[in-house]
This record gives sequence, C-alpha cells and structure tokens, in this order.
Amino acid sequence: MDMKREYCCDDFTHVVDFLKDRVPGITIATDIICGFPGETDEDFQQTMELVRKYRFPSLFINQFYPRPGTPAAKMEQVPAHVKKQRTKELSALFHSYNPYDHKVGEKQSVLVTEESFDAQYYVAHNKFYEQVLVPKKPEFKGKMIEVDIFEAGKHFLRGRPVEDSTVITPSINQPLEKGEISGLSQKQKASSQNGVHAPLTPASIGCSWNLDGQGLKLLSVGLTLLAVVVVFIFEKLQ
Repeated sequence: MDMKREYCCDDFTHVVDFLKDRVPGITIATDIICGFPGETDEDFQQTMELVRKYRFPSLFINQFYPRPGTPAAKMEQVPAHVKKQRTKELSALFHSYNPYDHKVGEKQSVLVTEESFDAQYYVAHNKFYEQVLVPKKPEFKGKMIEVDIFEAGKHFLRGRPVEDSTVITPSINQPLEKGEISGLSQKQKASSQNGVHAPLTPASIGCSWNLDGQGLKLLSVGLTLLAVVVVFIFEKLQ
C-alpha cells in the first residue's frame, strides 16, 4: 500500500515492544483503517495478527473513505463489500477479548475524579489512566485511594477500597464546590455571594509584578528589540 507513511509494520512493533519492555503495564492505543486502496488480503491478515498479538485495550477502527481531491481518491479502490467485511472481522476480533483480565487481583492507587454515567459509581484512574469504578462515597471524590481490583470489563476495572488504607488528598487545596470559580480572593468570594462583584486587579488575582535584576534585564532587552522592529517597519513604509 502507498499511504506515504515513513514507517512499516516492523517499525511499529519495534516501538511498541520497546515501550512495553521499558514501561510494564503501559496502555497502547492505535487507529486502523480498513480497505485503504491497495490493501490485499495478506495485508489485512497482518493487521489481524497485530491485534491478536497486542490485544490493544483501545482500538479505533474506520473504513477508508475516498475524500475528493486527495491522491488516494484517484487510486484503485478496494470494493465496498470487502471493506465492510474486513471492518466487521476486525471489530469482532477486538470485542473477543478483555484486555484487563490479567489485572484482577492487583492492588492499585487510583485518583477518584468523577461520577459514572449511570450515577452508580465514582470513576477513578490508575497511573496508566485506565478507568476504575469504585464505590460512590462522598469522601472519595477528588482523593487518592488504594483499591483491590476484583473485576475487569472490556473498558473498565472495578476496585474495592482496601480496608484501613489512607485516603489521600493530592492537593493542598480543597476541591471547588460546583459553580465555584478558582482564582478569586476571599474578599471577592464574599462580594460575589452578596451579589456585589469586586473589580479584578493584578493584586486580587495573585499576580506579582515584582521583578528581580534578571527580570528587569530581560524586560529591557525585550523592549529594545521591540523598538528596533518598530523603527525598521517605519523606515520601510517611508
């Protein structure tokens, strides 16, 4: 196939193997186009073998569409029914495995970030940004907790909080309440609550205009360069 890519399948596997060796547990995701012009049955089977080998936890599968005006649109196209069949086979392969089964039984530290779509759990993420569902307890929101992984689905893990483990707040600041704006001073917060909006000033939002010697030097150089540019433009316009 002539996709104008500067790498081949061997290059891809070399990079993935290198990353998996150096970062155990790393999450590898990829995109696959089915039916690019020139794709043979052998090419497609090589793609299938690649997915079987790495069992990508996240895989974006698309049929090739000939966008008008592009070089690929002028190439000999793979028949539509073939593209459709290959996409179907690849999708079936992707849904035939659970990429997280081997993580059941692990103990993980996760950051609880949000509520699940069905509002039954809190959603947390481990260091590989894999989604971990945990019990919906208010004291967990915005905190780091330790969990035992006891279930794995296609796109998620489910964790049980470890007994007697410490709930850690990863920031020195408390999470903002819903609708609260960050960066406001206590005076502005009080004014806002009373319906009065205090003006924003550099001092009120915590900005500092104090420059040390190095800062003044950089500012001076910057202004000098700006002056040179302005003079140059002015002379060109004369």
